Amino acid sequence: MRVAVTFCNQRSTPRLSVCALDLETEEMQWLRVLGDIESGAAGITAVDGSLLVACQDGGIVCYGDDLEPQALLPTRGSFDLHSMLYRADERAVYVTSTFNDTLYRYTLDETGRRVVGAEAAFCADPSRRGLDLYHLNSVAEWEDDLYVSMFGTTDGDSHLGRRNGRVVRVRDGVTILDGLYHPHTLFVHGDDLFVVESQAKTVRRVGGGDPITLTLPDGYPRGVAVDTGSTVWIGLSALRRESKSRATANVITDDSPLDHRTRLVQLDLTTGAIGRTIDLTPLAREIYDVFPLPDGSAFVPDLDRGLVQRVEALEESFRAVNASRRVLELQLQKTPMGRMRRFLQRARRRVEGAASAPRNTPTTGGA
Repeated sequence: MRVAVTFCNQRSTPRLSVCALDLETEEMQWLRVLGDIESGAAGITAVDGSLLVACQDGGIVCYGDDLEPQALLPTRGSFDLHSMLYRADERAVYVTSTFNDTLYRYTLDETGRRVVGAEAAFCADPSRRGLDLYHLNSVAEWEDDLYVSMFGTTDGDSHLGRRNGRVVRVRDGVTILDGLYHPHTLFVHGDDLFVVESQAKTVRRVGGGDPITLTLPDGYPRGVAVDTGSTVWIGLSALRRESKSRATANVITDDSPLDHRTRLVQLDLTTGAIGRTIDLTPLAREIYDVFPLPDGSAFVPDLDRGLVQRVEALEESFRAVNASRRVLELQLQKTPMGRMRRFLQRARRRVEGAASAPRNTPTTGGA
């Protein structure tokens, strides 16, 4: 089985946000990207054998069966894109826009390469859009209805206080389960609806059979690809060191080494057993989504598992930061404050130079 994996918040290597991965051989290849992907990539879905990947900052990249980008679809109204879902009977892609807690519906033309209609299908709170109060983040179809997950509001200083997450039916706004701690990634397996409870590190069955809770190893789980039988593959991200929304350092109290690694893990939904683990730590810190590649997709693995491109991208980012800093320094030098600073620096050097200069001490002769 081969999957596509998206990496979010790829600020240091923004063009390395999507990869294809063979789960048996662990071979991988980076996919080329289009559009503004400074924040990385997010949700994945498929349309008629084509792979659609959401850019966090807006837009959907459409990949052909050769895994080359063919089009960039606009997502008017959406920002901070998260999960996606395609409904073939409507020929529409549903996208969760976390920035304004809204589920958008984008209708595609017959080619699947152009958006011909856009509308808001659901909003967590229409009176308070644009505030990310609820962090509406995933969508799934179960028993012909759409469902979304959201964190819920918080009165605290960080997202860690969001313990009132919910799963909501879109049709009537009914909450089918609440009290969740960072719910992400609604997904269907067989006749059942599941949700990943990221901060609690669990997978919970929320519809269909009796409620169950399955425990995951350390890390921050998000993103699921359904395998054969009762097996699924789940993305586990390293814990975030900095708050994305507040740009402040996160206090990490966990001391497990696994909390700082990026992995895919195999989970049996019947027994809760953890199977194989694939370590992706050298590629990125955060996985957003995992999705089976459409049948017939080309696959050309990188011999070094993408590490050379990763290192090259990091070096490129470092050079870009240095160049930007140098430009800023030159601009600051031309300001009145910059000129005053240079004057004081020169004056200080003259004073220090005079103080440290050797002095001629007169000598006196003895009689």
